[in-house]
Amino acid sequence: MAFFENIAPDVINAKKKIIRMVKDCEVRLRGYTNNSDYDILILQFFDIKYIKMKIRKIIECQFQLPDENTIFLCCDGASRGNSGISGYGFVIRNLSGQFMAAERGGLGITTNFVVEVMGSLYALEWAVQHNKFQVIVNSDSKATISVFSNNNLPWVVLVIWKLVCTVLKKIHFNHVYREINFSADFFAKKGCHLQEGKS
Repeated sequence: MAFFENIAPDVINAKKKIIRMVKDCEVRLRGYTNNSDYDILILQFFDIKYIKMKIRKIIECQFQLPDENTIFLCCDGASRGNSGISGYGFVIRNLSGQFMAAERGGLGITTNFVVEVMGSLYALEWAVQHNKFQVIVNSDSKATISVFSNNNLPWVVLVIWKLVCTVLKKIHFNHVYREINFSADFFAKKGCHLQEGKS
């Protein structure tokens, strides 16, 4: 049995009601549009003047291999919260880009900044232990590169940094996009699952 067969929908009143509801909630909208034609038509239909738009930006990434006798240290840190349970990871690659070694480890509860610094230091220690004296450190953290470049590290790690500097002949820091540093990021996230220590 159909109750609404002979009743025509009241489009004008329905539109007014929806517009009023949208206006009331517009300030609280948290989502993004993808700037598609369909999204724009809906916004125009309901007379919505403002909503955040997600703008896609294409970034060109380049990866250059190191010179002879130089290795890549791709380093990263991860923290579940800031402060939170943290881990570090690094991947070592040779001059032809081939995988040499990887390490991950847990650092307990600490900040994003500290775990990024520790990830780079552990990678530099690996280079010293394996007699690799010319290194390029790839990190997606500008803050980490800045403290190493300006020799402005936290006092807790200064001794390790000074020892590493006395042994290594060449240390160069590169800021790279996460898309280039994805393997180190993978190991850093795995490190968050570990207790304090290396594996």
